[in-house]
Amino acid sequence: MDASAKHVVIVGGPEVRDELLAIVLDGGEEAVPLFDSVEEAEEFLASTGDFATGWRAREIPARDLVELLEYQGDEVEYVALSPPPENLEGGMKLNVVPREVLVELLKRQTAVEPPPERRSFWRRFFGR
Repeated sequence: MDASAKHVVIVGGPEVRDELLAIVLDGGEEAVPLFDSVEEAEEFLASTGDFATGWRAREIPARDLVELLEYQGDEVEYVALSPPPENLEGGMKLNVVPREVLVELLKRQTAVEPPPERRSFWRRFFGR
């Protein structure tokens, strides 16, 4: 997963305040669907019929995705990677990863500190 790439989530819902869409997996756990493109997310939404009302695809950078997933806390345990549209889902396996694993991976990929061996302690300390 490329940390510099944009990621697409589905936000909105029936409430006044936007929330992040979570889908229910076979075992009853919840997962945040994560897509590679707005078109892919919109196709998924369109397949849900009337449920899609009030929801929309939103492209976000990796750092914002980390914040959103951390905000979910223990409420949502998994992330579903590019789930297929509902009308195609019958019998298909979803690719899911634990939310915490994806958050840690994205944090590592978005870290932009230069390697310590290139800068002295004092330069790192004073930000130069």
